[in-house]
Amino acid sequence: MNRLFSISAVLCVVFGVGACASFKPVPLDDLDYMQRAMTQERGGLKITVSVLTREESRKAFGKKLDKRLIQPVWIEIENNTERDYWMLLHALDPDYFSAREAAYVSHGIDTASNKGIDEYFDELGINRLAVAGTKTSGFVFSNLKLGTKEVRVRLFGESEMQEFEFYVSVPGLRADWQRVDFASIYTQDELIELDDYGELREQLEKFMCCTTKKNGTGSGDPINLVVVGTPGELQGFIKAGWDETEIISAGSSWRTFKSFVTGSEYKYSPISALYVFQRPQDIGLQKARDTINERNHLRLWLSPILFRGEFVWIGAISRDIGVFFTTRAWNLTSHAIDPEVDEARDYLTEDLATAQALSEAGMISGVGEVTRGEPKQNLLGSPWWTDGQRTVLWLTEDPVPLEELELVDWGDD
Repeated sequence: MNRLFSISAVLCVVFGVGACASFKPVPLDDLDYMQRAMTQERGGLKITVSVLTREESRKAFGKKLDKRLIQPVWIEIENNTERDYWMLLHALDPDYFSAREAAYVSHGIDTASNKGIDEYFDELGINRLAVAGTKTSGFVFSNLKLGTKEVRVRLFGESEMQEFEFYVSVPGLRADWQRVDFASIYTQDELIELDDYGELREQLEKFMCCTTKKNGTGSGDPINLVVVGTPGELQGFIKAGWDETEIISAGSSWRTFKSFVTGSEYKYSPISALYVFQRPQDIGLQKARDTINERNHLRLWLSPILFRGEFVWIGAISRDIGVFFTTRAWNLTSHAIDPEVDEARDYLTEDLATAQALSEAGMISGVGEVTRGEPKQNLLGSPWWTDGQRTVLWLTEDPVPLEELELVDWGDD
C-alpha cells in the first residue's frame, strides 16, 4: 500500500509543477474508503474490497471518472496458499476498463501531464497475478453503479476456481428503503409465524387484490408477487442486475425530468408511491433500458408473516413501456404499463432463476382473473389484465443452478 500512497507526490517531482497543476490526486491514505472495506477469508485466501464513492474517486485519481461512468474498486488478495491464482476481471465486470483506458479519458492537452496520468493509473491498477505466499492490491476500473454494488472476485488456479462475492453499499445514493425502520414496522404480537406450506398459501391467497391510495381507497396495480427471504437474500435482485430507487427529492425530480425530456437513462429514478398496509412501498427496485421511459419496476412491502423464520414480502411488478402526461402525478408525467402484467411477473422469475438467486418458486391464486375484453385500470388510468395468479419466490444467498430450482409442493391432494 505504501507504494500506492506515495505515487502522487513522486509525480509532481518527476513531471514538474506544470504537469501537476491540472492533475492533483490526493494520497490514498487521506481518504476514508478503507473504513468501509469488507473482508472474506477461506482456504488460505483473504480478500478485501472497497468501492470508491464519486467524491473519493475524483480525489484519488484527480479526475471526474464518474462523469465517464467509471468506478474504481479497490481489491486486496492475500494468498497464504502454495498455489498461484489469476484474477478473472470479467467476473467483476465483463465491460471493465483497463487502467490505460481509464487514464486516457482523463487526458488533457499537456503531453507531459498525460504521461504522468498514464503511469499513475498503471501503478494503481491491480496486478492480476496473486503469487503464492504474497499479497497484491490495487484498483479495478468498473462501470459506475450507485447504491449496492456486487463485487465478485473470481480466482483461477491450476484445476481450481475460487470465488468471493461481496455486496458493497456505496454512499451517495439516497435509496427509498433507507428511510424505513424495518424493525419497528410490526410488534412481536402482530407477527404471524407459519411452518406449513398450505397455511402460507391460505394466507397469501386471501390477501387483497391490488394496491390502493394512501387512505386505503381505490384499486391500483395488481399484487402479483410474493418474495420469501431475509434482507441478505434480497441482494439476489442486485445480483440479477436490478437497481435501487432514489427517494423523491428536488435533485431526483430534476434528474427524472431531464431524463424524460432527453430520453436518457436514469437507473435510479423515483417510483411513485402505491399503498399496501396503508403505507407506501418499503422497497422499490427497477431494471431500466437505455431510456427512462422503459423499465421493469417492482414494489415490495414487508408483511407480518414469517415463514420458517424468513420474511415474507408482498409485491407488485409491472413493465413500463412509455410515458404520458397526467395531472394525477407529482411530476405531471407517468409511465404507461404493459397491460399484460403477467409478462413482467414471469420475467422476474426467469431473471432471478437465471442469476441462480432462487431456491424455490410456485404459483397461487389471489388476484383474480381479469380479461383483455374487460380490463381493469390502475390509479393513473392505465389498463391491465391478468390470469389472476401470484408468483411466490424463495430467494437464496447460495447459488442454485436453474436445473435445480424446486417447484413448491403446496400440499394439494
